[in-house]
Amino acid sequence: MLFLIKWNVSQSQRVACWNVFGNMTPDDDLKDAGEHINIVGRWHELSGAGGVCICECSDSAHLNSWMLNWGPICDISVVPVVDDAHARAAMVGKPWFQSAGGVAAGSGATKQ
Repeated sequence: MLFLIKWNVSQSQRVACWNVFGNMTPDDDLKDAGEHINIVGRWHELSGAGGVCICECSDSAHLNSWMLNWGPICDISVVPVVDDAHARAAMVGKPWFQSAGGVAAGSGATKQ
């Protein structure tokens, strides 16, 4: 399962967080996340105040453990996400779904 992680670092914790993260090696990143988590990508705000990560794991307990490593110095939110193919597949078969350019009644949407 894929997860979107967003983090923000308060100004009072920023230098401490930068020093922890800045001193980590790629091997440290792997140890920090654990063997059950695949980090798909991680992106940082230019200000250093936060960022986002997409990771994959099959057991939320492993993800929870990883997030607790950073919880003391970051505000973190985690949301399960799906890619386009999974989102589209979930829509097919719903009572409101209309294929071939149709529009669901009452949606107000138009196909261009």
